Amino acid sequence: MFSLSLFLFYPLHTCMHTHISNLLSLFFLLVLYIFFFCNRSFFQEYCEVMSNLSLEIMELLGMSLGVSRECFRDFFKNNESVMRLNYYPPCHKPELALGTGPHCDPTSLTVLHQDQVEGLQVFVDEKWCSVAPKEDAFVVNIGDTFMVRII
Repeated sequence: MFSLSLFLFYPLHTCMHTHISNLLSLFFLLVLYIFFFCNRSFFQEYCEVMSNLSLEIMELLGMSLGVSRECFRDFFKNNESVMRLNYYPPCHKPELALGTGPHCDPTSLTVLHQDQVEGLQVFVDEKWCSVAPKEDAFVVNIGDTFMVRII
């Protein structure tokens, strides 16, 4: 709080950008902290449910690859999961939007909750293809851990 008040004494033209950036940063930190603090039990339960779903998917992957049902489940049961929240509001000029950019999922599994906003694309047959959103559905991406590269 103190460092933010110091900016108020500088000439406006020399630090306006820094001042606005600090105010926005402080605002978002407070909002996100309050939001998380008030909803932490929800997020904890959601993460636990997603982790269990992921382990069940790992069982299916193991069976489909001809190993025991427990093989991948046991390997990943004490996993380190990351929950990331991205909000993409509808974009009126999608050609100008960047999103998260082209990337691979370096993890083992990504479970993505969809809504009505378009934007998810997959790289198939050397081109990017849009995935039509299905509200209240999950998209399961198998990450690089399960990819086989032929050299």
